[in-house]
Amino acid sequence: MPEEIDAGAMAIIIANQLSTVAAKTVLDLTTLIQTMKANGVSDAVIRETLMTDLLEGGRLFGGFRNQIKNTVKSGIGMVSNRATVNTFTAAGVQEFRWQTVGGKDVCPDCDDRAGEIDVMEYWRTVGLPRSGFSICQFSCRCQLLPDTYKGENLTGKLIRE
Repeated sequence: MPEEIDAGAMAIIIANQLSTVAAKTVLDLTTLIQTMKANGVSDAVIRETLMTDLLEGGRLFGGFRNQIKNTVKSGIGMVSNRATVNTFTAAGVQEFRWQTVGGKDVCPDCDDRAGEIDVMEYWRTVGLPRSGFSICQFSCRCQLLPDTYKGENLTGKLIRE
């Protein structure tokens, strides 16, 4: 029986990533306010500065929004990859090929694995796409495909721009 998606584990990973983003934003916000106060900036100006940043997506709140967006995108990718592998495994696929997106967007860790074929136990041991093992970490866009897959464009980019 294939290893099913562990929804609890995925929820924990995503919750931890969101908590990290929130904690960093709180720390950045606190540091900014303390620095402004130490430099004699009034509470009214601090409030106005923070509201402007919030409304215009400035350095502080714009960064927060981008990090949340990236975390959600990464979570969706992790669930998608896991569901795909579960489907292939349930269909009897034994060996998987590491497929990169190709081009300059491939990190060196993933590029070294491009085209490599092995069993799922091996991939779980050394690190699955989006598992955090590589330089690209949870932003990885690689896929594990059945070794027998002969689809189009496997030597180039899988993702169209």
